[in-house]
Amino acid sequence: MLVKEEGADQKLVYYIIHALRGAELKYSEVEKIALALVMTARKLRPYFLSHPIVVLTNSPLERIMTHAEVSGRMVKWNVELGEYDIEYKPRVAIMAQALTDFLIEMIQPGEEEVWRIFVDGASNLSGCGVGVVLIAPSREKIKVALRIDSRVTNNEAEYEAVLVGLQAAREVGASRVIIYSDSQLITQQVKGAYEAKNEKMLKYLGLIKARASSLTDWSVEQIPREENAEADTLAKLASSMSDISTREVLCFTRLVLSVDEEVSFAQGSSWMTPLIEYIVHNKLPEDKAQARKIKKQAPRFAFLNDVLYSDHIKAHCSNSYQKMR
Repeated sequence: MLVKEEGADQKLVYYIIHALRGAELKYSEVEKIALALVMTARKLRPYFLSHPIVVLTNSPLERIMTHAEVSGRMVKWNVELGEYDIEYKPRVAIMAQALTDFLIEMIQPGEEEVWRIFVDGASNLSGCGVGVVLIAPSREKIKVALRIDSRVTNNEAEYEAVLVGLQAAREVGASRVIIYSDSQLITQQVKGAYEAKNEKMLKYLGLIKARASSLTDWSVEQIPREENAEADTLAKLASSMSDISTREVLCFTRLVLSVDEEVSFAQGSSWMTPLIEYIVHNKLPEDKAQARKIKKQAPRFAFLNDVLYSDHIKAHCSNSYQKMR
């Protein structure tokens, strides 16, 4: 809020309004105050260049921004604000502060609306494992372990983890999510900082954007491996074991990669097609031997959200996403 004081009167000049999103939600209180000042200076640059500015705050903003051990963004902001004539004073009771507080209360999304999703992927000779940990606004956890019986690279496994995390977010009805991964390559490619040149990586990026289109707000952040230990454990467990039955984890097995599923269904000639036809529409092939084979195989599979799963845990798998709802 930019206010001009004339004697005892306070006259509103302009105000800046901004809702914190993505990584900004994780800023400390001082960093949020500093961000407010920086954004105001950028928007109202002519005022800041032409007049001395008094910042009223009870936070030790000036001292912290010039401290040698502060984060890089605080140092950068301090350099940016250095060209202005800014004086910091303790905040007193002023009428304009009431309007500022009101604006914050009106636009603040609140952390209770944000779902945090930790994802990780693991690849070995026996297949791919994906681990996902969803943390609800109420701090409840939903753990998902997905095994893919296909040979994949580590990067493909990490991309599969992001896709499963986005799918899980849609199933639980989340509209604002932050996805955390310890893979620098995947997080930077999704953000656009790194260019994806591999054809399969480009397909994954397209799938991620399509799956995230239903969300109001989402972001992908890189975190240290030690902060992603829970998802990492689930991924390794899923990749190395054919049966990971546990009451605490929703367990699935998928047969092919996400990018390969799209091709198989589009061509309509996949070996999965007869199974899907029988599971969804109760249709069997005319060949009696093939029909008996399909009937025998079908109880071991589940078709959820356009994906065919091998059902190691039949009752658990068929109801898993319903539990997440």
